[in-house]
Parts: sequence; C-alpha cells; structure tokens
Amino acid sequence: MHDSEKLERRNVAVIGSGVAGLTAAYVLSRHDRVTLYEADARLGGHAHTHHLTLDSGAEVDVDTGFIVHNDRTYPTLLRLFAELDVATQDSDMSMSIRSDASGLEYAGAKGIRGLFPTARTLARPRYWRMLGEVLRFHRCARTVLDAPADDVGAREPLGEFLSRNGFSPYFVEHFMTPLVAAVWSCDPTTAEHYPARYLFTFLEHHGMLTVFGSPTWRTVTGGSARYVEKVAAHLDEILLDTPVQQVERTPDGGACIVDGRGDVRYFDAVVVAVHPRQALAVLGDASDLETEILGDMPYSVNHAQLHTDESLLPRAENARASWNYLTPADGTDASGVIVTYDMTRLMRLDTVRDRRFLVTLGGKHLVDPSKVVAEMTYEHPVYTPDSVAAQSRLRELGSGTFAFAGAYHGWGFHEDGALSGLRAAERIGGSWDTHAGRHRERETVS
Repeated sequence: MHDSEKLERRNVAVIGSGVAGLTAAYVLSRHDRVTLYEADARLGGHAHTHHLTLDSGAEVDVDTGFIVHNDRTYPTLLRLFAELDVATQDSDMSMSIRSDASGLEYAGAKGIRGLFPTARTLARPRYWRMLGEVLRFHRCARTVLDAPADDVGAREPLGEFLSRNGFSPYFVEHFMTPLVAAVWSCDPTTAEHYPARYLFTFLEHHGMLTVFGSPTWRTVTGGSARYVEKVAAHLDEILLDTPVQQVERTPDGGACIVDGRGDVRYFDAVVVAVHPRQALAVLGDASDLETEILGDMPYSVNHAQLHTDESLLPRAENARASWNYLTPADGTDASGVIVTYDMTRLMRLDTVRDRRFLVTLGGKHLVDPSKVVAEMTYEHPVYTPDSVAAQSRLRELGSGTFAFAGAYHGWGFHEDGALSGLRAAERIGGSWDTHAGRHRERETVS
C-alpha cells in the first residue's frame, strides 16, 4: 500500500456487532480502519450459535436467534455470504398452531396431512370455514396493497381491518394473531395494533399472501456464528466486553467515544448500530430530532430457552412444524407470545437422533427446567402506527460522518439489519465496490 493510500484511510468506529454493525464494518473495512465496539462478550447479536457437547461426545452447533434466510428477499445478506464464502443449506419452513383451549392443531406448508393431522380435525366446521377465510384474507390484503398509499388501509391497525372486513374471532384467534405474533415475536395483544398495510407489504414481499409461491428458505451450515467469524477476520480492531458510555460529536465532523473502561478515543466517522433507546442513551448531544424519532421506536424484551422438552410441540405428529405457536388452555400467559422453533428440523440436525433441540420464546414456566440447555434474552422492534411513522423519518437523521443502523430501519429481520448497515456505511462515505486493501491482522481485546 502506498503512503498516499495510508493517509486516506480514516479511523471509523462501529458501535454494536449485530448484523447491521457487522455489515457496516465489513463494507467500511475495504478502505477505512474500523474499530468495532461490542458490550457483550461475543459478537453477533441475534446471530447466536451455541456449541454443545453431548453425553456421547458428539458436538453440535445450534442457533437460537437468527435462523433462516431466503433466495428472494435477502439480497444484501446473500451478497455478504457469497463474498465470504459462507456455506448454507436448505431449511424446512412450516408453521403450526396448537390451541389448548379449543383443541385445534394444524400446520401450514405441510400439505393435507398438516392441515388435517387427525380425523377429529375433519369434523370441525369452524375450522373448515377458517380455511376459506384465509383465502379471503389474501384477497382483501392484496386489495389494500393495490389501493393508493393514502387510503384507509394504509392507516388503520390490523384489528380494525379484520373487524371492518368481517373476519371471525375464530380466524383471528387461530390464524391471524398467531401469524403476526410468531413472525414478529410480539405479545398477541400487540398484534392487533400492527399497521395493516405495513404488515401486508411484508407478507406479500415474502410470498405469504398466496397458498403457493413461497421462496426457498436456507440456514447457515454450522450455525450463524460461521458468518460472524468471517466478517470479524476482515476488521482491524474488535473491542469485546466494551460498552460505549458516551458519544460526543466534534465541530470538525468527527466524534469522541468514551467506553466502559474510561478510555477516550477520537474517530473520523461513526456508525451507531444499536437499538434506538440504546443509541439515545450514549448520545451526549442528542438533538431534539433524534430524540423525537428514535424515542418513538419501542422494542419488546423476550425471554428464550434452548431446550429438549417436546411437550410444547403439537401432540399430533403431523401437526408438528418448524415454527410451533402455542395458546395455553386459559388463553392467557404472562410471557406473551409462546412459539417454539424446532431447530432439529430448521437446521437439519439429523445426526442427533435421541432428542430434538428446540428454542421457545416466552412460556418459561411451561418448559421442564431439567431439559433447559441455555437461556437468552432478545429484543425485537414493535410496530405501531407511531413507530412506522417514525421509521419513515429515519432518513432525516445522520450526516456525512455519523449514521444510525439497525433492523428497526426495516421489518426487523436480518436482511433489514444488513441493508441498514450497508446504507449507513454509504452515508459516511464507504462503498462496497471500493477495492479492498490487503488483509490486515486484527486485534481482539477481550
């Protein structure tokens, strides 16, 4: 590298090592010297892989956060995986509903056997009517999407849309609420407040407003930690266990960062890739606009368990799926959403034959403690009319040397985080197409 090229390299900080921070750091590292701050002892955020050693001595890697992506709606992530030579494999995407109150169990994307897993299911008139309502819902949702953006469907919450179109309580309880609550990891009572048009745009984008035509879903071979490791190998400096206490922007466009160890460092540019409230907490000079917009974007806190307790799955074998939504008999639960991801099915962990590895979000009291392998806490964005309105104004924030990133810039999924990281890098002068410099040895501080 010539001396002139060395002088052009800026010192850039990225705060947060979720997919948004990792993507921003990777893109910026092609030309700048990047320092990645992470408050946790590991990188990755929702890219969270557990390396387990079984009693037999066999080893297995199980994801508990980010699990799947597809070949249609994850272009940023696919480009990242392709450049880093991240191996992926086909996954199994299906969803089941188990209602202990009504006794109904069924699974979508598994054909007739999933829709009618037992003979008793055939004798449920309300269930037959619900299946018809699913097709009508697809038509009504597409009508909203075809209408002008300022139409009533763009403003009304999901609950009002369902009521206005006469959908039955049975359909809401056994299809609509589970779908929204499971996909967005939100409390079922929150699902009805989701903006209808925003929700339908997502469902259409992911092939979920039709019976056929869904994209091909895949998972990272060996767990999502594999891609995190490959991104990290491209970075100059990684500071683990190093929470940022304060970010103070300077008159020349740079910023001073004070970390949890009391160290103060100056950077030419900064990407803040943490949740909105965390971003506001570290900004010592947050503007009224930043406070207004980021303050209107709430997150929910969800407890998750990695375990082997199959009692949370549907009782009928044919109703068991990759995502399994459970409504307890009394219809209420202090934990909100209860959804169990069958990681054995999703990650094709077929080599382990004596147990199934499951991840359950919510419902902590329902899982046998003796079968719990690990416990985690994750946060997910909550979408309301106010938060969607605030999201549309995120482009007003930032500058040529300071940018925000996170999955909250989109629908809250891994692709949204990756795309926001790319855009944040571009906002402060980075480019994915910039010629990458020679490989640099990185420093890891733990």
